[in-house]
Amino acid sequence: MPISGEEVGLIKLADGSELKLRILVVDVREAGFSPFGGVNFDVKVIGGVSTRSVPEELRKAVSGKPLMPPEPPPDGWEIVDIVE
Repeated sequence: MPISGEEVGLIKLADGSELKLRILVVDVREAGFSPFGGVNFDVKVIGGVSTRSVPEELRKAVSGKPLMPPEPPPDGWEIVDIVE
C-alpha cells in the first residue's frame, strides 16, 4: 500500500536536544457504534523516534558509556522536559 502523505514531527527538549517523531497509521477498521453517536474505529499505528541533534556537551558527557545498558540503572536517569 503506498504512503499517501508523510510529515515528521520535531520535538525540542529542555537540554537542547531535538528529536524526530514519525507515526504511521497501518490499518483502520470499523469497530462498532459509539453510545454517544458516530462510529468507533480500531486504529493500528507504529511509531519511531530518532535523534535530530544533540548539543556537544551532552555528547561528551556520555561518550565513554554503553549505548544501552542491559537493565535500566536504578539512578542516573533525568527527566527532560519537552519545550516545543
